[in-house]
Amino acid sequence: MRKILISACFLAAAASPALAADGPTSLGVFSDWTAAEYAVGKSHVCYAFTRAVGSEKTATAAMIIVSERPNSRDEVVVNATGPYPAKTEVAVQIDAQPAMSFYTSGKGAFARDGRGAVIDMQKGNGATANWDAKDGKKGEKFSLAGFTAAYGAIVKACPAK
Repeated sequence: MRKILISACFLAAAASPALAADGPTSLGVFSDWTAAEYAVGKSHVCYAFTRAVGSEKTATAAMIIVSERPNSRDEVVVNATGPYPAKTEVAVQIDAQPAMSFYTSGKGAFARDGRGAVIDMQKGNGATANWDAKDGKKGEKFSLAGFTAAYGAIVKACPAK
Protein backbone atom coordinates (compact mmCIF):
# COMPACT_ATOMS: atom_id res chain seq x y z
CA MET A 1 0.00 0.00 0.00
CA ARG A 2 2.89 2.36 0.83
CA LYS A 3 4.31 1.94 -2.69
CA ILE A 4 0.93 2.71 -4.26
CA LEU A 5 0.53 5.93 -2.26
CA ILE A 6 4.07 7.01 -3.07
CA SER A 7 3.55 6.30 -6.76
CA ALA A 8 0.39 8.42 -6.71
CA CYS A 9 2.30 11.30 -5.08
CA PHE A 10 5.06 11.04 -7.69
CA LEU A 11 2.59 11.09 -10.56
CA ALA A 12 0.70 14.08 -9.22
CA ALA A 13 3.88 16.00 -8.46
CA ALA A 14 5.49 15.17 -11.80
CA ALA A 15 2.56 16.45 -13.80
CA SER A 16 1.45 19.48 -11.82
CA PRO A 17 3.56 22.66 -11.78
CA ALA A 18 1.45 23.96 -8.88
CA LEU A 19 2.24 20.88 -6.79
CA ALA A 20 5.84 20.91 -7.89
CA ALA A 21 6.29 24.45 -6.53
CA ASP A 22 5.26 23.32 -3.03
CA GLY A 23 6.39 19.71 -3.18
CA PRO A 24 9.23 18.05 -5.07
CA THR A 25 12.53 19.74 -5.77
CA SER A 26 14.11 19.06 -9.14
CA LEU A 27 17.45 17.30 -9.18
CA GLY A 28 17.69 17.75 -12.94
CA VAL A 29 16.54 16.55 -16.33
CA PHE A 30 18.78 13.95 -17.92
CA SER A 31 17.79 13.35 -21.54
CA ASP A 32 14.46 11.46 -21.27
CA TRP A 33 14.56 11.13 -17.45
CA THR A 34 13.70 13.60 -14.69
CA ALA A 35 15.04 13.33 -11.14
CA ALA A 36 13.53 14.94 -8.03
CA GLU A 37 13.37 14.70 -4.27
CA TYR A 38 10.36 15.02 -2.03
CA ALA A 39 10.21 15.49 1.75
CA VAL A 40 8.23 12.87 3.66
CA GLY A 41 8.24 13.79 7.31
CA LYS A 42 11.86 14.08 8.45
CA SER A 43 13.21 12.03 5.59
CA HIS A 44 13.40 12.42 1.84
CA VAL A 45 12.33 10.27 -1.06
CA CYS A 46 14.28 10.70 -4.27
CA TYR A 47 12.94 9.45 -7.54
CA ALA A 48 13.60 9.43 -11.26
CA PHE A 49 10.96 8.89 -13.89
CA THR A 50 10.33 8.80 -17.60
CA ARG A 51 7.10 8.71 -19.53
CA ALA A 52 6.23 6.17 -22.20
CA VAL A 53 7.59 6.99 -25.64
CA GLY A 54 5.10 9.19 -27.49
CA SER A 55 2.95 9.97 -24.44
CA GLU A 56 1.86 13.42 -23.33
CA LYS A 57 3.46 15.02 -20.29
CA THR A 58 0.58 14.41 -17.90
CA ALA A 59 0.02 12.60 -14.61
CA THR A 60 -1.99 9.97 -16.47
CA ALA A 61 0.85 9.00 -18.83
CA ALA A 62 2.45 5.58 -18.40
CA MET A 63 5.75 5.95 -16.53
CA ILE A 64 8.67 4.06 -15.09
CA ILE A 65 9.61 5.40 -11.66
CA VAL A 66 12.68 4.43 -9.64
CA SER A 67 12.75 5.63 -6.03
CA GLU A 68 15.36 5.75 -3.29
CA ARG A 69 14.79 6.20 0.43
CA PRO A 70 17.31 6.03 3.23
CA ASN A 71 16.03 2.59 4.30
CA SER A 72 14.47 1.31 1.07
CA ARG A 73 16.50 1.23 -2.10
CA ASP A 74 15.76 0.70 -5.79
CA GLU A 75 11.97 0.56 -5.82
CA VAL A 76 11.03 0.22 -9.49
CA VAL A 77 7.43 0.62 -10.67
CA VAL A 78 5.77 0.80 -14.08
CA ASN A 79 2.63 2.89 -13.77
CA ALA A 80 0.00 2.28 -16.43
CA THR A 81 -2.61 4.68 -17.80
CA GLY A 82 -5.33 2.63 -16.08
CA PRO A 83 -5.53 -0.23 -13.61
CA TYR A 84 -3.90 -3.50 -14.54
CA PRO A 85 -6.27 -6.48 -14.52
CA ALA A 86 -6.30 -8.36 -11.19
CA LYS A 87 -3.45 -10.83 -10.70
CA THR A 88 -1.70 -9.70 -13.86
CA GLU A 89 2.05 -10.03 -14.28
CA VAL A 90 3.85 -7.41 -16.37
CA ALA A 91 6.84 -8.56 -18.41
CA VAL A 92 9.47 -5.80 -18.42
CA GLN A 93 12.26 -6.30 -20.92
CA ILE A 94 15.38 -4.17 -21.25
CA ASP A 95 16.68 -4.36 -24.82
CA ALA A 96 17.17 -8.07 -25.65
CA GLN A 97 17.75 -9.19 -22.05
CA PRO A 98 15.39 -11.76 -20.51
CA ALA A 99 12.12 -10.22 -19.32
CA MET A 100 11.58 -9.56 -15.61
CA SER A 101 8.19 -10.30 -14.06
CA PHE A 102 6.62 -7.39 -12.13
CA TYR A 103 3.61 -7.94 -9.85
CA THR A 104 0.67 -5.56 -10.08
CA SER A 105 -1.57 -3.61 -7.76
CA GLY A 106 -3.95 -1.03 -9.19
CA LYS A 107 -2.09 1.08 -11.76
CA GLY A 108 1.36 -0.03 -10.57
CA ALA A 109 3.55 -2.94 -11.60
CA PHE A 110 6.35 -3.46 -9.07
CA ALA A 111 9.74 -5.09 -9.54
CA ARG A 112 10.39 -8.08 -7.33
CA ASP A 113 14.12 -7.43 -7.69
CA GLY A 114 14.52 -3.67 -7.86
CA ARG A 115 18.31 -3.77 -7.73
CA GLY A 116 18.43 -6.22 -10.63
CA ALA A 117 16.03 -4.04 -12.63
CA VAL A 118 18.19 -0.96 -12.01
CA ILE A 119 21.35 -2.78 -13.09
CA ASP A 120 19.66 -3.91 -16.31
CA MET A 121 18.28 -0.40 -16.92
CA GLN A 122 21.77 1.10 -16.55
CA LYS A 123 23.03 -1.21 -19.31
CA GLY A 124 20.09 -0.65 -21.66
CA ASN A 125 18.78 1.74 -24.27
CA GLY A 126 15.07 0.99 -24.02
CA ALA A 127 12.48 -0.92 -22.02
CA THR A 128 9.16 -2.48 -22.90
CA ALA A 129 6.37 -3.43 -20.52
CA ASN A 130 3.83 -5.98 -21.78
CA TRP A 131 0.80 -7.55 -20.14
CA ASP A 132 -2.42 -9.37 -20.95
CA ALA A 133 -5.65 -7.39 -20.73
CA LYS A 134 -9.27 -8.36 -21.30
CA ASP A 135 -9.13 -6.84 -24.78
CA GLY A 136 -5.80 -8.39 -25.78
CA LYS A 137 -2.12 -7.72 -25.28
CA LYS A 138 -1.08 -4.28 -24.04
CA GLY A 139 2.31 -2.68 -23.89
CA GLU A 140 4.35 0.47 -23.46
CA LYS A 141 7.85 1.44 -24.59
CA PHE A 142 10.24 3.58 -22.59
CA SER A 143 13.54 5.27 -23.35
CA LEU A 144 16.43 4.66 -20.99
CA ALA A 145 18.45 7.60 -22.39
CA GLY A 146 19.62 9.55 -19.35
CA PHE A 147 18.63 6.90 -16.81
CA THR A 148 22.14 6.31 -15.45
CA ALA A 149 22.68 10.04 -14.81
CA ALA A 150 19.22 10.46 -13.24
CA TYR A 151 19.81 7.41 -11.05
CA GLY A 152 23.17 8.82 -9.97
CA ALA A 153 21.46 12.08 -8.97
CA ILE A 154 18.84 10.37 -6.79
CA VAL A 155 21.37 8.08 -5.11
CA LYS A 156 23.56 11.06 -4.31
CA ALA A 157 20.64 13.13 -2.95
CA CYS A 158 19.22 10.23 -0.88
CA PRO A 159 22.14 8.09 0.29
CA ALA A 160 21.56 4.75 1.98
CA LYS A 161 21.72 4.64 5.76
